Amino acid sequence: MIDLWLILALLLLPLAAFIAWPMFRTRRQRQEESPGKDSAQAVLYREHLAELEVSRASGAVDDAQYASLKTELGRKLLAEEGKAYQLSAARTGGRGLLFALAFAVPFAAVGLYFYWGAYDDLALYRDIASSHSGASDMVVEARITQQLQERARTHPQDLSSRYALAQRLLVSNDIQGAVTQYRYIVAHEPEAANVRAEMAQALFFANGSKMSQEVLSEVSQVLDVQPNNTTALGLAGIAAFDREDFSGAKSFWQRALAQLTPGSNAAQALAAGVARAEQAMAESGGQVAVADAPSSESEPAAEQRGQGEVTGEAGAANRIVVNVTLADTVQSSPDTPVFIYARTADSPMPLAIVRLSAADLPAEVVLDESRAMMPGRSLKTVDEVQVVARLAIGGNARPAPGDWQGEIKTLPRADWGKPLQILIDQKI
Repeated sequence: MIDLWLILALLLLPLAAFIAWPMFRTRRQRQEESPGKDSAQAVLYREHLAELEVSRASGAVDDAQYASLKTELGRKLLAEEGKAYQLSAARTGGRGLLFALAFAVPFAAVGLYFYWGAYDDLALYRDIASSHSGASDMVVEARITQQLQERARTHPQDLSSRYALAQRLLVSNDIQGAVTQYRYIVAHEPEAANVRAEMAQALFFANGSKMSQEVLSEVSQVLDVQPNNTTALGLAGIAAFDREDFSGAKSFWQRALAQLTPGSNAAQALAAGVARAEQAMAESGGQVAVADAPSSESEPAAEQRGQGEVTGEAGAANRIVVNVTLADTVQSSPDTPVFIYARTADSPMPLAIVRLSAADLPAEVVLDESRAMMPGRSLKTVDEVQVVARLAIGGNARPAPGDWQGEIKTLPRADWGKPLQILIDQKI
């Protein structure tokens, strides 16, 4: 916040100079005046007094007249000097008020800024920027989410903050919370196709990574407006693959792939999907079976891809097996959620995640392609991960103070096949 205070100081400096300038100017004018110089009334008084002395010496006035005239001269001098003194005092009597204003105005400005300004919003923006750069910890992440939730409650019209909250809830595996926020935004901005596409994705996850009529309806609305929306195309490809329309799945994924940066993680994942669709077409002899409508009870294409890879050599290279245990010193109820996930060091987004409960521990957990949260982000797209096991004391998917966790901070791909152990014994 140093730069904020510097900006405020620079804004207040001209005001302070404007207030202080009259005081320094008056002081300089006084210094320029001769301190021993008599006023015009004093000089005139001495001249009249000298003339009166000469008149008494010559006998023109007697002693009584001399005393009376001298007294009158003194009274006149005092009257004239008093008026000049009052004028000088009037000119310099506001210095105290100027000093008070010089101190009071800056403090009042800072106070009013904290009361009316956007200090909290600026702090939240900085925390979010730190989170995006990977420079934040779990405590900061929990604080950001809490502040966004509070802002969504106090400023329901702020859809931008609500959108940021929805994305964070989705990343932290609070799927239902994310769906709630996305629904609110779409209800107030029905033409926001990108948000509608993300809502369809959240609905897909909330349905256990299975297609539903609602998801397909949302995807259709998005593609009607934005035919090249990559999120909607990815979901449409999964739906096509799910109903064994491998040619359609390939077409959707190729269209999405054309919108992405070559070589990016999302592009690599979609390219792998295109290759799998081509393989499925070859295995089916080029025959394409298209159903009238997708079944919400069928296995999702994402899970099929994950199972296929696990059984093959490529799948074995993209899976992590970890044994998770809970320290004896950690107290919790048996139904307390436990989240085990792999992520990269530069993003809080899990690449693969499994949810258990405290009663399930100790347990052996497999993180593979079938456990991916979002299309385009999975274990196959990275060469190094962090593995975290967290006991969510408050029951929230988001990390929060009071939770317990254990982690492997750096796990290169070369070590994915080795036996791994995580002990949950560190309090957040």
